[in-house]
Amino acid sequence: MPRDIHVKPFDEGTKAKLSIFQDYLREWLPVFISKRDIYWNNINIYDFFAGPGRDVAGVKGTPCIIIDELEPHLESIRNKNLKVNLYFNEYDKAKYELLNDHVLPKGNEQRDYYVQTESLDFKVAFQKRLAELTTNNSANLLFLDQNGIKHIGEETFKQIINIKRTDFLFFISSSTIKRFCEHPNILQHINLSSEDVEKTPYDQIHRLVLDYYKNLIPANKAYYLAPFSLKKNAGVYGLIFGSSHVLGMEKFLTTCWKVDPERGEANFDIDNDKINPGQINIFSGEISKPKKVEIFEKELEENITKGKIKTDKDVYLFTITNGFLPSHAKNVLKKLASSNKISKMKFNISSTICKIGASLTPIKLN
Repeated sequence: MPRDIHVKPFDEGTKAKLSIFQDYLREWLPVFISKRDIYWNNINIYDFFAGPGRDVAGVKGTPCIIIDELEPHLESIRNKNLKVNLYFNEYDKAKYELLNDHVLPKGNEQRDYYVQTESLDFKVAFQKRLAELTTNNSANLLFLDQNGIKHIGEETFKQIINIKRTDFLFFISSSTIKRFCEHPNILQHINLSSEDVEKTPYDQIHRLVLDYYKNLIPANKAYYLAPFSLKKNAGVYGLIFGSSHVLGMEKFLTTCWKVDPERGEANFDIDNDKINPGQINIFSGEISKPKKVEIFEKELEENITKGKIKTDKDVYLFTITNGFLPSHAKNVLKKLASSNKISKMKFNISSTICKIGASLTPIKLN
């Protein structure tokens, strides 16, 4: 049985997960609420494993965080006549009652958004909401904090990635897969080979899980996934983020690099680099870099100098799909220009380069 995280105060791993969710939500909301031009009048946020809303010490869980993060946007919601819908589902009846106490309006309280709660099995709740998720006039954010691994299988994942204008975050117990990879109950939910699981280091198991979900995306479909690994006590857990839009991907990665300035991927030293910030390499005299950063910089430089990456759009997409930020790519371009390997030019390394009709700048090799 999965451990019930609500019988005790949230541990540091859970708090880290909640912090990432809150930071991303803070980035996500203005895209659909605060911009001058509004393209979607319905904004839906779904938390299918809502819990009681707070832990036993009163620390806010995702439902209360969502409500808090809406506060700065209430005037815009009113002025732009937006319909913001919050949906919280909690299967456990006792937790559901506590959830209602924490999120539903009290008495004659008026709000600028709508809250609906239910107590259903996840599959029932998800299928029930699928029709409204797929309406043309909506932007959606899904949070799927499953306590284990069983709910986000291949079928559900494929349904989610085919919903337009929908970003998602889901939580998965990656270490459970590592420990019980040959158990029939595990294999029916996530079809990884025991050989691949065995040869993957324990701390990096979430990367293997991410690759599994990436392989479920059709080859002709533009869809972006990013991981964040979390250590909680002896276990390794992970968030997986998904979006069909590069801007959503960039905003999630921005959140990750705030939490992990070295690699943007974990709340621990996932590659065992053992680097202290500002540490000098005694051989090169330069500030030491994590292996992940060195590999990215080398691959980007090689792809540019060999002519495989030809424009600023190519640079941006290579950067984002490898889990890095535009600032990382700009450093590489600056280095190449300084060493006279490419001509100095003004490149657009941002999500706007992916807009229809954007003007691309070719990279000129010297």
